[in-house]
Amino acid sequence: MQVDPSEFAGRVALVTAAAGRGLGQAVARRLAAGGARVVVTDIHARRTREIAEAIARDHPGTEVLGLPLDAGDRAAIDSVVDTVRQRLGPVQILVNNAALNVVGPIFDYEPADWDRSLAVNLSGPWYLCRAVMRLMRDAGGGAIVNISSYAPDVGGFGREGAYAITKGGLNVLTRSCAHEGGPHGIRCNTVSMGVVTGTKFIDDNPEIAERLLRETPLGEHATADSVAETVAFLASDRSRHITGEIVNVASGAYMRN
Repeated sequence: MQVDPSEFAGRVALVTAAAGRGLGQAVARRLAAGGARVVVTDIHARRTREIAEAIARDHPGTEVLGLPLDAGDRAAIDSVVDTVRQRLGPVQILVNNAALNVVGPIFDYEPADWDRSLAVNLSGPWYLCRAVMRLMRDAGGGAIVNISSYAPDVGGFGREGAYAITKGGLNVLTRSCAHEGGPHGIRCNTVSMGVVTGTKFIDDNPEIAERLLRETPLGEHATADSVAETVAFLASDRSRHITGEIVNVASGAYMRN
């Protein structure tokens, strides 16, 4: 697909968990290709720096800032948002991609894993939305895209209750932000996924991908690039009348559940 290199020109885009080998990096690269000034954040400091530098090399003239961020740490979120505001300006595109999926039965799920999943998957995105929506309101608008899953609709894909519960909350957060942000020109949507090939979780759990493929009408799982293209659409003016929606990018698997 031909990418308009000026689609996001001048806009500051912050993507969480963007220094891994999967979805977050694909999103950051797609926004950079569209001319956005991209903030790569991730919990791994060295990797964050290296990916930010790589994206900048691949897109000459594009400002790319790499900042370490634990998406479940509110003080760290405050620091990153303030640094971005001072160095690039207010965040106008936010992609909440960071997620933790600790698989285990509810009978003996560790409370520490529950607390951490809640912090990264739901409390962190809520706090980031709270922080950047104030800046977006003052700047005249913006777009938020939350990365979720259809796991909440099926109670998880087997021993993934905590993940499903937090993603269900994230879907509600999307609609709350859409309602409250709308009068200020702020849109918020969810991209809901099933299996995305090439991500760490799927590489570590190939049996889940194999099982769910049988429930996928299109006969193939989504790729990180296809999800990133959907994120770019929802972040762009092409979707200016779309807010509060959950867009499934799961090759039709959602319909089978």
